[in-house]
Amino acid sequence: MKIYKWLRGLMKASALTTVMFIMQACYGVPSTDRCEFVLSGYVTDKVTGQPLEGIKLSSRNLDTNYDYITAETDSNGYFEILQWGNCRYGASFILKVNDADGNFMPLDTTVFSDSDLSALDIKLESNQ
Repeated sequence: MKIYKWLRGLMKASALTTVMFIMQACYGVPSTDRCEFVLSGYVTDKVTGQPLEGIKLSSRNLDTNYDYITAETDSNGYFEILQWGNCRYGASFILKVNDADGNFMPLDTTVFSDSDLSALDIKLESNQ
């Protein structure tokens, strides 16, 4: 009688292992490869090279449906936006740059980053 209980336990373990193997083969292993990406840099006037203060930047990961994350340049034209993406494969972000006063043409671009830090040098062209 004990041998049957032992054999039944072995068969249950084998069946469970088989099901787990098939699930992994079909759906893969859950990934926790999310990490922070820092998009930072300076915004300057394309002609004069002077830093631009108060420029609004909005960024969104193209692989997610999350809302835009916004930042504003400081007196040195510096900005920093913290985003989330896939550490293993990198991430693509849409970046929108707008001047609230309308003195500079808006910029809309895609940024790909395969490291946790991306330094950007953005030069805006005047509307005048």
